[in-house]
Amino acid sequence: MTEHARRWLILGVVAGCYFPVAADATILNLAIPSLNNALGTSSQDILWIANIYPLLMVGLVLVTGPLGDRIGHQRLLLWGLVVFAAASAGCAFASTPAALIAGRGALAVGASAIIPATLSIIRQVFVNARERAFAIGVWSAVASGGAALGPPLGGILLEYFWWGSVFLINIPIVLVASLGVGRLLGNHPAAQPPKWEALSPALGVAGIVCVVYAIQAAGHAGSSLASIVVPATIGVGVLTVFTRRQLRMADPMLDLRLFQGATFRFGVLLAVVPVMIIVGFELLLAQELQFAVGLTPLSAAMVLLPMPMAAFVAGPSGGCLVARFGMRLVVPVALGTAALGYFGLYVGSSRVEWLVPCLLLIGTGHGAVMTTASDAIMTSAPADRAGNAASVESVSYELGAGLGIAVLGSLMAWLYTARFPLPLAGQVPESASHSIGEAMRVAADATGGTAELIVTAARTAYTDGFRGVALVAGVVLVALALIASRAPRPQC
Repeated sequence: MTEHARRWLILGVVAGCYFPVAADATILNLAIPSLNNALGTSSQDILWIANIYPLLMVGLVLVTGPLGDRIGHQRLLLWGLVVFAAASAGCAFASTPAALIAGRGALAVGASAIIPATLSIIRQVFVNARERAFAIGVWSAVASGGAALGPPLGGILLEYFWWGSVFLINIPIVLVASLGVGRLLGNHPAAQPPKWEALSPALGVAGIVCVVYAIQAAGHAGSSLASIVVPATIGVGVLTVFTRRQLRMADPMLDLRLFQGATFRFGVLLAVVPVMIIVGFELLLAQELQFAVGLTPLSAAMVLLPMPMAAFVAGPSGGCLVARFGMRLVVPVALGTAALGYFGLYVGSSRVEWLVPCLLLIGTGHGAVMTTASDAIMTSAPADRAGNAASVESVSYELGAGLGIAVLGSLMAWLYTARFPLPLAGQVPESASHSIGEAMRVAADATGGTAELIVTAARTAYTDGFRGVALVAGVVLVALALIASRAPRPQC
């Protein structure tokens, strides 16, 4: 095998390792109604089941990125794949919401090793700037496309199997990927690896979890002021300590000095905000299609499929376009394309014939932007700090995912409760006005015309709230597009 062919085969193996990690961020979206029936999950349970995965990774990648530089990225990748497969089996057979949350936390441990290892391997294997830009574009396409493909894949599995199958599918993928990693990759620790310690990631996780808890509490009906203010204050304080500690350390876990580069800062901004929008939006869209529109998991999966397909195509294409035309042109156009899709959902309806073109626009825009973010972060960092740069990128993506679920999920909860008819809310259990999933459980226990009234009210309230969230998403991306028009020149 020639060295050229070996490089591209390694890219395929690395993409195979990363795909289940990316898909697991969203694969549960279409399983929410099934979880609602099987485990009796509340709206808060759903947010934590979805959110614990990215939130834990925010802190864990601060350890695993530099750890890969110390022990070698191949060894770190293999370790992460083993943990990920074992955690997948644990999640599949969870019998309570708490057990599933714990299993998702274990998944985060494995995923936190896989993400920075795959990025660092790409950075080391592809030394040619053009090849590296394309390879990172493929990685980004797997990131955005995998996250977008998670719900359709979950819907197909749910049509024929129970909800645990969305986790068991990871195991054969991981086994095949592990064989490829063992045969194709050598292990090459850095000559002067950075130091690492446990306090920094503990501070990072604690601070972010407290802030996200406060955001989710703010959107949940009945939350007290103390349950919002106290964790928010603690979280901001802990994150302040974390930041100051990183700036003082000679060899920090999260190398904030990388942010001195304008291209690097811009890449992080492009990683956090669009991911925040797409991940939070997909969680809500999956419920809109099943709870409000009434589609089966398989039908909902088919409706969602255009979005990941567009993202897969736009990812590598976006990298080539940026190399030719520059970020100042490509990024605003890509963000504007996605924003147009969100605005279409706001002014239109949830009919399939209207949804599909809107989702194509959203997938195309997000796929191209993800490539630009990855390329800007990884190519603007020195090669010997690839692990640190990968950690920052991983933190950016996972922070965006966690914030997206918390912020858009809380916004949706507030809009749903505000639009749930007050006269009806006084005749049925209060939980029906907390989330559409809880309303459907209440309706299942009701009799006669009351059940139909509850279902109709819940669907109307959710659809109105969903359109409001789509409007907010579009406005945020337009604002980001204006910022992107002043983007720095790309560095190779």
